[in-house]
Amino acid sequence: MSTMALNCEIKTVDQMTRQECDYWQGFQRVNPELASPYFDLGYARILAGLRADTRLAVLYQNGTPAAFLPFHASRFGFARPLSGPMGDHHGLICEPFTRTNGALRKGLPSFTYHGALASQALFHDKAQQRQPSWVVDLSAGYDAYLDDRRKADAKAMRNIRSRQRKLNEGDFNIVYRLDDTRPDALAHTLAVKRAQYAQTRATDVFTAQWSNQLVETLFATDGSGLRGRLSTVEVDGQIIAAHFGMQNRDILHYWFPVYDPAWSKFGPGLTLFLEIARQLAEEGVSAIHLGPGDMDFKKRLANTHFDVVSGRWFASSLTAAVVRTGELIDTTARALPLGPASHWPGKAFRRLGKMSAVHGF
Repeated sequence: MSTMALNCEIKTVDQMTRQECDYWQGFQRVNPELASPYFDLGYARILAGLRADTRLAVLYQNGTPAAFLPFHASRFGFARPLSGPMGDHHGLICEPFTRTNGALRKGLPSFTYHGALASQALFHDKAQQRQPSWVVDLSAGYDAYLDDRRKADAKAMRNIRSRQRKLNEGDFNIVYRLDDTRPDALAHTLAVKRAQYAQTRATDVFTAQWSNQLVETLFATDGSGLRGRLSTVEVDGQIIAAHFGMQNRDILHYWFPVYDPAWSKFGPGLTLFLEIARQLAEEGVSAIHLGPGDMDFKKRLANTHFDVVSGRWFASSLTAAVVRTGELIDTTARALPLGPASHWPGKAFRRLGKMSAVHGF
């Protein structure tokens, strides 16, 4: 695509014209990199209804929409990806190989990202970190997927299947629900997830009202479009593992898994995952996106991946100066012989950044 006569306009999602909505959906159809539910127009619309700081950068070429970038505009001048730390994937909604020629950075002077598509030059040109985002490809069917995993890591798959058989062959009343529509089951899942966050001292994304409303809105949505999907495995009336994810027509994004540690010898989380994968493959779902991260289960379950990048761009501003000062403090501390304490400033700044993104500061 030519990059001549490009200009950028910032607007709200509800200011989009019908033509712009058609272009967005058309870009997603022709660009396979935009298969994730995160790139669905419906997702941006839901966030716009929940967070007043939701904005849209629209790149035009001679008056015709060429690309869209949804984001949150913080009160302190930061632009962040849609849904903050809950947003595993983000990037330009556009045709493949679209280049912005600097026009988008002029219209959006600051943007900090953590899971942008590495294939898009806008992001990899300023990237500080690159990592794989793991994918379970089910396009050849569930049996083919299992066979591939057995060949890649026979010992791990034998262990997983052994635990699965142990649970299924035990003297239990087991109920698998791919679509668990019970509100109390969702409440239980989120409560267990929040307890897990507290125990591991991870950022609790559900401290904000909008994140709870996002899950509840997706959970209440049915049909073939964008929706939430709660899956559970119940033993003798007790939920021992659950997962809440987001799905469009072709992709399930694996989002919030939980399990009861008292049942860990049965591998309830992995057992539920395999049941989810089996049933989704039967429905014709092509892939499960596990997202980025160094977790061992993602590497073992995934049979492919695509790369995402973290980075930012900043125009000269007070916001940029504050960020660079924080980085200097972190770099200086890590260079000093302080032992574990040398990493404290960096950890503190990263935690502050995540909490600011959750609460829209």
